[in-house]
Amino acid sequence: MERSWIWRRSMAFLIVVSCIGMLFAALLIGGNDLVTQAIVQGCFMSIIAVASAYFGVAAWDDRNKAREIIDGLPPQ
Repeated sequence: MERSWIWRRSMAFLIVVSCIGMLFAALLIGGNDLVTQAIVQGCFMSIIAVASAYFGVAAWDDRNKAREIIDGLPPQ
């Protein structure tokens, strides 16, 4: 595995874990105020954005590497 994917995977994991931690904190604080709702919405949107970007970049990177292999270019 390339070193860049190790960093990408660890950053995605760190962001998702921190968002889940904020969701649990919002759950423990409770309440029905706008701040708690904003925290929950922001965490859900962050998790969705990180997951879609992670899988989208992975598919794009794999497609480019396959194209380089087919064209006979050395992988970078």
